[in-house]
Amino acid sequence: MQIVVTSFGSDGDFNPLLAIAAALVRRGVTITFVANPFYEQRVQSTGSRFVGAGKSFDVFAALHANPRYLNSGKGAVAIWKELVAPSIGEIYPVVRETVRRVGATAVVSHVLSYGGVWAAVNAGVRNVVVTTSASAWLSRHHPMVVANWRAPRMVQAALTVALRGLGDLTLRHALRRLALAVGAGVRDVVPIPDLNLGVWPEWFRTPAPDDPPRARLCGFVFDPVGASQPIPTDVARFLAAGAAPVVAGFGSAASLHAADRYRVVADACEILGRRCVLVGRSAQAVAPTANVMVVPSAPYARIFPAASVIVHHGGFGTCAEALRAGKPSLVTPFAFDQFDSAARVHDAGLGRWLVGKAHDAGALARALDSVLRSESSRAAARDAAEKIATAPDGADRAAELIAALS
Repeated sequence: MQIVVTSFGSDGDFNPLLAIAAALVRRGVTITFVANPFYEQRVQSTGSRFVGAGKSFDVFAALHANPRYLNSGKGAVAIWKELVAPSIGEIYPVVRETVRRVGATAVVSHVLSYGGVWAAVNAGVRNVVVTTSASAWLSRHHPMVVANWRAPRMVQAALTVALRGLGDLTLRHALRRLALAVGAGVRDVVPIPDLNLGVWPEWFRTPAPDDPPRARLCGFVFDPVGASQPIPTDVARFLAAGAAPVVAGFGSAASLHAADRYRVVADACEILGRRCVLVGRSAQAVAPTANVMVVPSAPYARIFPAASVIVHHGGFGTCAEALRAGKPSLVTPFAFDQFDSAARVHDAGLGRWLVGKAHDAGALARALDSVLRSESSRAAARDAAEKIATAPDGADRAAELIAALS
């Protein structure tokens, strides 16, 4: 069986597609993964064949150079115009040719990788779309939280329905122009896939009547290599030298511009007399001390289980890793779907959403102390970790559903 997979973006977008590709390879499926050459080594580590599309583009360098990308309004427009749309234009002809050349029976694409979606439609093969954040399935039954405030539920539901309608019109307008420019020639620029795959479990966000057609959930899908990576030696020594520390990590994108957040976490921990580990490139703006460990990168799958509380931004992949670790969260969102993830964590009793006070060390210290003292949050986090550990592997379940189509 031959399947083509494609994706683009930061780790939260790309890693789930890598994990699903690896799971399909384990099932004996031959995977050809089409992506920007920047991702080549990561793709090959899954056992997939790699086919490059476009010139090598370091998405993290672009994110680092443009902090405006983290703005929920203008940033979303800039990300579309400068990152997503160009990738669609580059990926579409390569996926189309790759499907023909290898005789693929299906194309598996990230929800924003319309180059793969259109190629599947034009080739007449199975079309699988993978959505990597629960909030992307806009539903009035699960009203989306879009900012650092929460309206009454009826207002949220109305806003969600309005956002879904306006978003669909805006997206279709942009995609029609792009499809014409790349010669895709598709009748419907947002076709109904053969499988709409959500990478979260039902207990985190239950199915709804207005979910996308042919929607299935597979459970959380994790970084396929993170759990096997070693913890840096100095970090391992720090973890073993005292009480479980607070761990702060703001994902692969937000952490590039989180120096102020890391400083506030360190200050809050000093107020509380707590040790902390700050993980991320911009964390190096904080001076390490006997009680503050600063590391530019470390596998969340290895370091989060050693935490007392995890401070993060609500990125979907980071949120899932915190739940897998069985540790409560203090969520301080930056933008986009992060507010919605923060609200879900808060509502489920898995931690706390710090609303609008991420740069106030005193406020963060009080919020952090409340989570540290909450036995109910610890119990809920342990229960979530047990559910994840005892459920079928999300990537394997996704591979099973995809293989069943072919």
